[in-house]
Amino acid sequence: MLIAGLSLVVIDQLLPSASARPKFRRTTGTVAVEIRDDNDAPVPARLTFKPVGDTPKVFFTTTDIGREEIGAVAAFDRAFVLRGDAELRVPEGTYDVWISHGPEWDTSRIRITVKTATETELDVKLHHVVDTPGWISGDFHVHSAASLDSRVPLRDRVHQFVADGVDLIVATDHNVIADYAPIIAELGVKDLLASATGDEITTKSWGHFGAFPLPAEETELGHGAIATGNNLPKQIFGDVRKKSPAALIDIHHPRLEHGAIGYFHLAKLDDKTGVAGRPGFSFDFDAIEVLNGYQDPDRKSVERVIDDWISFLDAGKHVAATGNSDTHHMTFNLGGYPRNYVFVGDVPVSKLDPAAVAASVKAGHSYITTGPIVEANIDGKTYGETVTAKSGKVNLAIKIRAANWVATTKLTVLGPGGVELASQKITVGTATTLRFDQTIPIDMPKDGYVIIRVDGDHPEAPNCGDEGSFPVFPFALTNPIWIDVDGDGKIKPSKPYSTVEQP
Repeated sequence: MLIAGLSLVVIDQLLPSASARPKFRRTTGTVAVEIRDDNDAPVPARLTFKPVGDTPKVFFTTTDIGREEIGAVAAFDRAFVLRGDAELRVPEGTYDVWISHGPEWDTSRIRITVKTATETELDVKLHHVVDTPGWISGDFHVHSAASLDSRVPLRDRVHQFVADGVDLIVATDHNVIADYAPIIAELGVKDLLASATGDEITTKSWGHFGAFPLPAEETELGHGAIATGNNLPKQIFGDVRKKSPAALIDIHHPRLEHGAIGYFHLAKLDDKTGVAGRPGFSFDFDAIEVLNGYQDPDRKSVERVIDDWISFLDAGKHVAATGNSDTHHMTFNLGGYPRNYVFVGDVPVSKLDPAAVAASVKAGHSYITTGPIVEANIDGKTYGETVTAKSGKVNLAIKIRAANWVATTKLTVLGPGGVELASQKITVGTATTLRFDQTIPIDMPKDGYVIIRVDGDHPEAPNCGDEGSFPVFPFALTNPIWIDVDGDGKIKPSKPYSTVEQP
């Protein structure tokens, strides 16, 4: 059995073993948490407890079901504070506590000593170092206890997403439509987290497909999930279009070989020709999950999917790149890493329309990140938009910002065929938010596009991933800015490639 592409053996290696867990119940004290921003307003946050000296590792729980605390939920060695104030029961000992709230915020580390039956104060200022007006962050591939291979309660998942600063959570459980909206309303965090109902359409022989938004049907099996059976992809995608014309169809982990759940792998898709070796393949999808959270430590698999995606772009098929966590747990691979930044305009989270988010992703107005925030434009045109440049020469303005826990080291500009058009080392360190702010001249002799990629060579733990066992590196990848050189208002394909339905 596979869980989101990792075997149970691998999952067991990442979760704490029985020998690593406390053999006796330790006495506890109370940690009174108060997290504020520069305006003294409360800030949700994730607290990660790292033992110091002889203090044993803390396990608030040893399962994916969190423990309720005052103002928070705690699981494994983390606590997810919902509104900035909490009271936590913590085993006695000395800890370095890392306080974080997603890639737009800096992180703080504070050492505390907890004593039995006493109260320790943890007062923290977090700083919003990267502003992203008009953009929202979303994770389009999220699992909860509604999936057979996850135990995370919806309530715990909401705590985690609010704490990690994600704006939109999309429910994509296996062949069932779950709804976070009632939980979000009950917890009073509609101003902090929006939700969408979706489905990870899980087939036996064609892989996994994400779709949102989908209407939930309480009276139907799976709450209205898309039927699979022995249906071919064309019929499955057609059923999504019929049920919800506005829905985004996203191919999840398309090249994943383990467990036979990668669509492109199962279809034997040749990324050089666009021909599938297996009858029944369909191109009727909108996006490709280029980065799946379980692949964060394994960039070779990511490079393979980037090659697929670029082949589609070169063929004139404007599919979007997405990055999603595929989270099933409350440890190591947490929701929102990676996440998508999507342009929606000046819309508060409480008014966010999932259909508008899906439409913006379809149009390519988005990028993927595990931490770096990337702005880029050519003559004011940005991701998913087209600029006319009859001279074949354009000036690409790029600005990269990142919080103090995100180490960015390399910028790459890619063009048609994945050709490297420009590459520069990023030498500005983590003490400075603005890492890169330059305009790069690009020669584009015929119709094409530019894609911006940012990499970092230092893991982001403990704010993202886990030290040693699950390293997550800084990474960002934008959707293309299209360049129309001949001025006909279209982007001519740069390579022969079949986008015809396979018989």
